[in-house]
Amino acid sequence: MKSKNNQKIQPDWWSKTFAGLFLGLAFGIAMGSLVSLLTLGHFERSLVPQFGMWTIPWVWMALFFLAYLFPKGWQAVVTYSIANLIAYACVFWLRG
Repeated sequence: MKSKNNQKIQPDWWSKTFAGLFLGLAFGIAMGSLVSLLTLGHFERSLVPQFGMWTIPWVWMALFFLAYLFPKGWQAVVTYSIANLIAYACVFWLRG
């Protein structure tokens, strides 16, 4: 039985690739910065940049994969743009 609410995943892979590649990378960098800022007082000072740096590919690759699961490419772009705005607002807020 087919549901009327099931949306077919659209083949607009250009916008989904843009969202995953560029906006996902920007979000990964923001998450790496947040991890570095939040762990600064809890770990040895020389380990904090490495910990933040190695956070980036884990977040980026997950978001790159998830971008193709959005029904439409513009939804991925809008969602990732909003997530980037929130993440960078947190980074700038924590940096002071």
